[in-house]
Amino acid sequence: MASAPAADKPWTPPYCSVVAVDTRSFFYRVFSVCERTLLDSDTECRFCSRRTPNPGSKRLYRILVSVGTVDKVLVVVFFDRAARVLMGCSADEWAAFLGAQPSARELAGELLRGEMLRMTLNPSRRGNAEHLRVASVAPLRAGFRPVVDRLRRLCAIETTHLLRQSIDLLLLSFNYLSQ
Repeated sequence: MASAPAADKPWTPPYCSVVAVDTRSFFYRVFSVCERTLLDSDTECRFCSRRTPNPGSKRLYRILVSVGTVDKVLVVVFFDRAARVLMGCSADEWAAFLGAQPSARELAGELLRGEMLRMTLNPSRRGNAEHLRVASVAPLRAGFRPVVDRLRRLCAIETTHLLRQSIDLLLLSFNYLSQ
C-alpha cells in the first residue's frame, strides 16, 4: 500500500491513474523575465522592470488533476515542467491551439482520463498549498502520445472529413445544376 507523504518528503506511489482533469483553466500568466505571477491589473513587474523595460508576459501551466493511487483518490497540481510532458507543448502554444480549436479543452480531459502514470509528488515549499505538486511524471503506456499531438491528429482527420463532405456537396450541386 502506498502511504501518504511525510510533511516535507517526496512521495512516489507505485502508479497513478488519471480520474479527472479540471479543464476550466490550464494556465496562468507570468512576467517573462522573472516568472512572477501576473495579476490582471499588472502592466509591469516591480522587480525586473528596472533592469528590463517592458519584459512582456507568457503563460505557464497549472492543471488540477484527480488521480487514483492504490488506496486513494487525490487532487494534485501539474505545474509547467510536469504538464509539458502530458500536453506536449508550451502553455502559450496550448492557448493558441485552444483559440483555433475551442472544443480541444474538453477533449484534453477525455484523452488524459484513464492514463497510467508514475509520478513523484511533493508538498508545497511553503507548506500552505492545498494540493500536492507533481515534481516529475512518466507515462506508463508504451504508445503514449502527448495531448496536443493526439488532438492535432484528430482535428486533421475531422477537417479532412468535413472537406470531403463539402466537395461531395459541391459535386452533387454541380451535377444537379448541369442537368
